[in-house]
Amino acid sequence: MDTDALAVDVIASVMGNSRNFLGQKHTMKFLKSGETFMTRSAERGSWESWLSSGKSGLVERAQVEAERFLREHHVPPLEDIQKRELDQLMSAAQKELVK
Repeated sequence: MDTDALAVDVIASVMGNSRNFLGQKHTMKFLKSGETFMTRSAERGSWESWLSSGKSGLVERAQVEAERFLREHHVPPLEDIQKRELDQLMSAAQKELVK
């Protein structure tokens, strides 16, 4: 990742004006080089399939995905070595902060 890839100046300019990223030389440069991100939350079907499926937007699809993740995701328990390291960190922090 570098300054050109982050495109902070381009983003600021576009969001302050046209909001049209496709009209930017920077965008075309990265699209032509294969730099794309296909989020699962974006609509990929036709206009007709979107209409028939209830016209859900990006926010609604993201909300459904977030709820699914919270419902199904399982965090594995810490290993013993991880617990010991955390205990050591907490002990050191307590000694440093409580004087």
